Amino acid sequence: MKTACFCLLLASLRGAAPAEPPKVECTNLTVSRADWGARRPFAVDYSIIPVRNVVVHHTVTPGCSSGSQCAGTLREIQNFQIDTLEFPDIGYNFMIGGDGRVYEGAGWHKVGAHTRGYNTKSIGVAFIGNFSDERPDAAMLQALRRLLACGVAMGELHEQYRLFGGRQVTATASPGSRLYAELKTWPHFTLDPLSS
Repeated sequence: MKTACFCLLLASLRGAAPAEPPKVECTNLTVSRADWGARRPFAVDYSIIPVRNVVVHHTVTPGCSSGSQCAGTLREIQNFQIDTLEFPDIGYNFMIGGDGRVYEGAGWHKVGAHTRGYNTKSIGVAFIGNFSDERPDAAMLQALRRLLACGVAMGELHEQYRLFGGRQVTATASPGSRLYAELKTWPHFTLDPLSS
């Protein structure tokens, strides 16, 4: 009887179609640079895709809860990074606002300026606000999940990408203790990003 059951199980498995990955809705994924009023970059460098690393930061600015508020904060960040730090553009590839939306920074397949030694081999995602003492809300975390899933679906991110906080590879508190604790529970999180 056990043999018959096992054979039926094998037969059913052989005839079964492989499971398809869940569909991810990637249209209208980001608020465009034009929509938040970004300045044009002074220079653009391109990265080789698929990218294998995702570095998460926080902006250590006040948070934002509406599109206009988030756009104003992003313009201030971009102005500071271009005019004072002399970056060619805003340093992050993407930013996540308290309104639960993803804002396009440098964007996909572009080299950002967010983590020394990792800019050419990662995308940098910054949560707008300070997450040392508070955790981002569910909408912000879901926005990051969707961004990462779409990155994989579009071939921008490697299927086995590694997720980590800026503090793991440079002298910074970013992405804040509460956000970092959350990231440590995610499937692609790596404790040792320095290993190859």
